[in-house]
Amino acid sequence: MSRTACRVLTCASLLVVVLASIEARADDTALVRVVSEEAQIHTGPGFGFRVVYRAHMGEVLPAIGRASHDHWFRVELPDGTYGWILGDEVFPLDVDLAAAHQGPSVWKRMGNAIFSPSPLLEENLGFTFSAGLLGGDGMFLFRPAWLLAPHVSLEGMVGETVGNQVDVIYTGGGFNAFLFAASPVTPFVGAAVGGAFGRKKADQFATVQAGRYSMVNVGGGLIVALKKRLTLRGDVRHYVIFDANHTQRIQEYSGALAVYF
Repeated sequence: MSRTACRVLTCASLLVVVLASIEARADDTALVRVVSEEAQIHTGPGFGFRVVYRAHMGEVLPAIGRASHDHWFRVELPDGTYGWILGDEVFPLDVDLAAAHQGPSVWKRMGNAIFSPSPLLEENLGFTFSAGLLGGDGMFLFRPAWLLAPHVSLEGMVGETVGNQVDVIYTGGGFNAFLFAASPVTPFVGAAVGGAFGRKKADQFATVQAGRYSMVNVGGGLIVALKKRLTLRGDVRHYVIFDANHTQRIQEYSGALAVYF
């Protein structure tokens, strides 16, 4: 191959790379604003597909594609998933490419890539599966919750600790108060009351003896809302297990996966 041909091929390759980068940058900056009172976002480009999100007037969404038929845009939702919205319900926005080229700070980009909006603002029910240590023994707890408001929920609990000497079943209910409900990382405090039933395995000492007891716990933790509708939760709580003749104080250290809808 001649030197001239090599130069032409190199220039053509560079031109393709530059055009591809410009196209990718333009796609990244494509935005649409919702102009209807409420717009349904579906799993596919048509009204027959399931509704996965409801966007409100003024909400801005990144548009990453367009259907080959009809007038539908594929958009990215705040939790990192995708859906299709009717073109008649949105208005394309012009973007300042110079400003877009500068982009947000590295911390802002990391936050957008990791976190999603708090589910406490929109959802009504939650289910949490916790696992960890309670009184030094392995435990698991199932915690259904009803969100009365973004800052308050009523929560039940049922689960069990499994020890070498005693298995203890816990049931009860209480409340959680969320301090910064709009933040993707939300601290909370909570309290619950209920009962504990210990089933003894062997004639050995255990943190909670066999029998029926009343239970009170107080504490708190963190809820972290991540992309793809994944929510993590951690709890640290102090328990008092008691009856007329016996009192024990134990601690819970647990992590959990939570689902809100």
